[in-house]
This record gives sequence, structure tokens and C-alpha cells, in this order.
Amino acid sequence: MSQLQSIFVSLRGIIIFASLIFSGCASFPDHKIAKVEDISISQEYAANKPSVYIPITFLTNLSSGDEKGYVESAAPLPTLKRLIEKMANDLSLFKDYSFETFQAQNMDFVLKIEMLNHGSSGKAVGAGLITGLTLFVIPSVATDNYTLTGKVYDKSGKLLKTYSYEDSMSTWIGLWLLPVAGNTLSDAVDETFSNMLKALFRDILNDKILEKK
Repeated sequence: MSQLQSIFVSLRGIIIFASLIFSGCASFPDHKIAKVEDISISQEYAANKPSVYIPITFLTNLSSGDEKGYVESAAPLPTLKRLIEKMANDLSLFKDYSFETFQAQNMDFVLKIEMLNHGSSGKAVGAGLITGLTLFVIPSVATDNYTLTGKVYDKSGKLLKTYSYEDSMSTWIGLWLLPVAGNTLSDAVDETFSNMLKALFRDILNDKILEKK
């Protein structure tokens, strides 16, 4: 290899390395669900709040809808739990609540919450490959689709009602995203999940499904 070729290879490596470091990445909620501003609690509910057992599950399926592709994921559970706790505490939604199985029998209701992250990993990899080959000049986007399902059961285990909500968030990668790189993935996840949970609790309260008979 000639000295000129060696210099070219070295410069190319430096450019690729710099692109990896300085390329922008920004995530944004897609707001498919209208933003939930306020959750109203009736005087009757406030005076007779229930206790609720809240089992939570997070599933991932990036195989374009193949039902065999569902995988339970533990890593996102702390985020989901933190957001539920904040909402329950800030709004004073329940007399008592727990995520622990051993306390389920002591609660008035069960609110089973499941979050599913679904989509196609192949499309995301293909778009990312194009971005990488163009040294991040051509941006790419990966979309995370989420379905939140909430099921309310009474103390005997009878299913009272099922709620379902769909939303998504998009993560863009490219040199042009540097000015908005402060829009982090974690912030977008918090905003998306929080609004979905607010919609769930709003509808549960409006339906008076947790009012003790």
C-alpha cells in the first residue's frame, strides 16, 4: 500500500470515528393519544378509595407481528413502575396499592397493566445501515410502537373491563439532529408512557369501575 493510500485510509477512519461521536440522536413522542391534562376525582371516590394490586408486564415483539415473537422484558419495568407510582401518589388515586403478588389477596381490586413494544427490527437496521454508510449525512428513523392494556378485576378474580391504548415514539439519527440532541430517549419514553397511563387512569375513574359496592 502506498503512502498516499495509507493517508487516505487513516483519514477515512478518522472521519468515520468523528461521525459516530458527533452524529445527533433525538427522540420524540408521536402523540397519537391526545395529551391528558387533568384527571378528575369525584368526591364519592375520594371518600371511599379502593386498595389495588397492580401487576405489571412489559413485552417486546420486533418480528413484524409474529405472535411467537413475544418476549417478556424486565429492563423497562422499573421505568413503568416509577411512572405508575408517581401518578398514584401525586393524584392520591388509591387508599393503598402494591406491585407485590403476596399482597394481592388483601386488595379490593386488581389492575393488570401490560405494555407491548412492537414493530420491525429489520426496517430499523436497514435504515441505520444507510445512515452509517453516508457518514450520518442521510438521517434515519426508528419507530417504537406501544400498546398499553389495562385489565380491571374484582376481588374474586372476575374481569370487569379491559382498556387499550396505542401510541409510538420516533428516534432520529443523523448529523442534522445535533441541534435537538437534548430530546433524549429516556425523556421521550417518560412522556409517552406517562400520557398512556394518564389516559388509562382517567377512563377508569370516569367509568367508576373501581368504586366499591
